[in-house]
Amino acid sequence: MNLTKKKNMVPYLFILPAFIIHACIVTGPALSTLVMSLFDWNGMGGAKFIGLKNFQEIFTKDTIVKQAVVHNIQWLLVFITVPLLLGFIVAILVSQLRRTQMVFRTIYFVPYVISAAVAGKIWTAYMNPYYGLNQVFAQMGLKELSKVLWLGNPKIALFSVAFVDNWHWWGFIMVLFLGALQQVDPTLYEAARVDGANRFQELLHVSIPGIRQTIAFVLIMTIMWSFLTFDYVYIMTKGGPANSTEIMSTYIYKNAFVKYRAGYANALCVIQSGICILLYFAQKYISKKGGIEDD
Repeated sequence: MNLTKKKNMVPYLFILPAFIIHACIVTGPALSTLVMSLFDWNGMGGAKFIGLKNFQEIFTKDTIVKQAVVHNIQWLLVFITVPLLLGFIVAILVSQLRRTQMVFRTIYFVPYVISAAVAGKIWTAYMNPYYGLNQVFAQMGLKELSKVLWLGNPKIALFSVAFVDNWHWWGFIMVLFLGALQQVDPTLYEAARVDGANRFQELLHVSIPGIRQTIAFVLIMTIMWSFLTFDYVYIMTKGGPANSTEIMSTYIYKNAFVKYRAGYANALCVIQSGICILLYFAQKYISKKGGIEDD
């Protein structure tokens, strides 16, 4: 009996180091964030307990939070449509190639390996109205485009940054979809052709069902990362102009390290985490209803 108990304990001993690391790096800080959201703290000195006043300010006084959430939702809507559709369509086209497939896979994937700091600075220079793309448009005679302030116009600044992040991101999505498509059983396509299916019907009834788990994974990751994105927005606009590109992550950073309101930043983190959890369960529910995920 004792030998059986010892054998049952062996798997737990193997996962114990990973559990300890996770508790120290993830669980502990997450719980401390929840606790410190109830304090008035500048991040260095003593903390003063204020209860739910930080949350009260978020929901009743701070208008920038509402703008940041709206911008995050706009960002999410862009990234669950444009890169997914673009990545899927190009993956279908590239999967038809034989000799040059690796060349195109490499070309499309290269932007993903460029660091956000480098790519952000390069594209910021491109979008500079004095020596960037605007001057190229002016030389081409496209006067209207040459006058556009890509990062200076509050109406389009967020979408300009989203374009750059999408340029960096969609190649990774394409590679995921391409890998999934190559795992679909070829006999399914042969059976569909025997039944008289055309290319579109093959896509609808064979390709998409065959990669539905990958689609579900990409949707989950896109939703999470859309609300956690930080790098391109902060590098290119720092939330400006006039808070038109402010998102939750940049606003949390400013409160914690610029305004020295660490307690308030922790409360914002709790709100951000809550939104991500709600979106995750909503996505799971919709995916199961739509047949993308299995129960």
